[in-house]
Amino acid sequence: MLIRFNRPERMNAMGGTLLAELNAAFTEGRLDDRVRAFVVTGEGRAWCAGADLAPDGMGSGRVANPRANQLDDIGDVGRTVLNLYNAGKPTIAAVNGVCVGGGFGLCSSFDIRIASEQARFSTIFIKRALAPDCGLSWFLPRLVGGEKAAEMFYTARMVNADEALQMGIVSKVVPHDQLLDTAMGAALTMAKNPPTALSYTRKALQHSVGATLLDQLEYEWTNQRACLAAGEFQEGVAAFREKREPDFSGF
Repeated sequence: MLIRFNRPERMNAMGGTLLAELNAAFTEGRLDDRVRAFVVTGEGRAWCAGADLAPDGMGSGRVANPRANQLDDIGDVGRTVLNLYNAGKPTIAAVNGVCVGGGFGLCSSFDIRIASEQARFSTIFIKRALAPDCGLSWFLPRLVGGEKAAEMFYTARMVNADEALQMGIVSKVVPHDQLLDTAMGAALTMAKNPPTALSYTRKALQHSVGATLLDQLEYEWTNQRACLAAGEFQEGVAAFREKREPDFSGF
């Protein structure tokens, strides 16, 4: 499923109905067996510029009353991050341009980030007299290490696409006009894989964060038993024996 942020006049900042529509699209895709992966990109010069701090944007309300948009202790943006992280299917951020603040947090919750050569990243929060949100203080140290994350948070400096690749923020940098084709090609490759095994592989990677080796071994074996019982496994074995490519399109 291709999702495109479409507030280019606001640098795709999180205001208006953007978060609600993003959540709705992910919920729809998660429940649709035809959807095997998500690709999210932005229209215009930005992927997402974080909170909309314009006078009529969501940011003004959030700053004046930090609980204005919260129904619980994680807020609307926190619930969005959890929804993306728990998508159940591979997620790819095709980062076409500026990706800062809360937008950087959203982006960091994706499984894979592919960047255009025009992409730029910044934590930005401290320059707005704010602390991190959107999960960025959890994701970024896991991507780049604690010391580099601290430097990015404390300085809020802008990181270009090539440095983001070197730091491990993105997995690949491509020419701007090839970004969407590259991201969609990666999604299509993933979509050819068996959905049960793909889902359990994603869960295993997420579970490994903070798990002991023994915990992870037990978790892996639980997942493996579920995969062995699924119809996809029979197709995989049959394809191996018949020396052909497996076809998981019917699962």
